[in-house]
Amino acid sequence: MRVLITTSTFPQRPDDGMPRFVLDLAEALAAHCEVTVLAPGTAGAPDAERWGDVSVRRFTYFLPRAWQRLAYGDGIDVNLRRSWLARLQPAPYVLAQARATRRLAARLGADLVNSHWLLPQGLSAALARGRRRGFAHVLSLHGGDAHVLGRLPGGRWLGRFVLDRSDAVFAASSGIRERLDATLGRPSGAQVQPVGVHLARLREGGSMPAGDAPFAEGFALYVGRLHEIKGVAQLLRAFVRVRGSHPGLGLLVVGYGEREAALRDQAQRLSLGEAVRFTGRKPSGYVAAALRRARVVVVPSIRLPDGREEGTPAVVLEALAAGARLVATTTGGIPDVLHHGENGWLCRDRDPEDLAEKMLAALAAEEDGRSQRVRASVARFDWPRVAERYLEVFERISAR
Repeated sequence: MRVLITTSTFPQRPDDGMPRFVLDLAEALAAHCEVTVLAPGTAGAPDAERWGDVSVRRFTYFLPRAWQRLAYGDGIDVNLRRSWLARLQPAPYVLAQARATRRLAARLGADLVNSHWLLPQGLSAALARGRRRGFAHVLSLHGGDAHVLGRLPGGRWLGRFVLDRSDAVFAASSGIRERLDATLGRPSGAQVQPVGVHLARLREGGSMPAGDAPFAEGFALYVGRLHEIKGVAQLLRAFVRVRGSHPGLGLLVVGYGEREAALRDQAQRLSLGEAVRFTGRKPSGYVAAALRRARVVVVPSIRLPDGREEGTPAVVLEALAAGARLVATTTGGIPDVLHHGENGWLCRDRDPEDLAEKMLAALAAEEDGRSQRVRASVARFDWPRVAERYLEVFERISAR
C-alpha cells in the first residue's frame, strides 16, 4: 500500500524540537507500507529528502517563497494573529496544497491520503480528490481544527463538504468528536484515536545535562508550547504554594511560544527567581530524560473563553510512558487517558489552588510499584499499536 500523509505541522529536521507526532505516525506506518509526507516548504528545508523509511516532500504556497508566513513558527493560529502577510495566505495555501496533493498522489500511485487537521489539510485533500474518488481519504482531527470550523461562517457546510469526501475520520479525543458532530449537525462516525507514544524511548532513551536543573529537591516539569491555552500562568501561581512546602524544588519549563516573555515576567513578579528555568525548545531525547527525572510533571491546559480546548496533548502520554507522577487538568481529551487516583491526578483548570493541592499530593505519594502500573496504562498507545489501528482502517476502505 502507498500512503500519502499531508500536514502543516512537521519538523524541519528530524529532531529539532518541533511537534513530531505526524512524523512518528509516518515512521510507524512505514514498517508496513510505503509512506510519503507532504508538508509546507520553509527556509532551510529541501523540497525532497528521505528520513529513514519515510519520504518527505514540501510544497511552495506563496511567492516569493521568502514571504511564506502561514506555517511553522508558533503555529498557524498565532501566525495569523501576528502577521498581516500570513493573513493573505490561507487561500493560496489550500489551493497550493490541493494541487501538490493531487499531483503527488498521482505520481506515487497513492492508494490513500491521510490528512491531518480538517483545516487546511482536510479541505485541500477534499479538493484534490474531487467527486471521482481518485484516492481514498482518511481525515485526522487534533483539536483546534474542530473548534475553528464551529466558529466559521458556513462552517457546517464546509465540514460536510470535507466529510463527504472522506472515507474515514479519526478524532484525537471524544470531545473533538462531539464538537465535530455538533458543528456538522449529524454524526461524523469519527473513531477516537489519540496520538501515540514511543514506550521504549520514554523508558530508557535520551539524556539531559545535570546542570539544567540544579535544584536541591529536584524539579517539577512542564513540556509544551507557551500559548495561553497551555495554562502555564496557572502553573506559576500554583508553584508559589508548592514551594512553600518544598523550598528546594525547581520548575523546568521546556518549550517556546508567544507567551514566553510574559511568563518570565510573571515568574519574577511572583518572586520565583532562579526557581524557574525556561529552556526553550529541546529535542525528544532531552524531553524523555527530563520526564523520567522529574518529581512531578504538570499539564495545566485550560479551556479558553471562546470554548476552545486541546485534544490529547502528546506530553500526557509521554509522561505516563516514562512512569512519571502526572498532574493535569480535566480539559479536552486528557480525562480519556488520565484517570484520577489510578495513573495520575486530575484537577480543575484555571484553579491554581486545586493544581497546587494535586501537585503536593503527587509529590507525597509512595512509589510502591506505581511507575510500572502507570506505564502499563498507556501500553495501547505505543506507536506500533496505533499504526496497526490506522492500517486496519486504511485496508478496509482501500478494498472498497
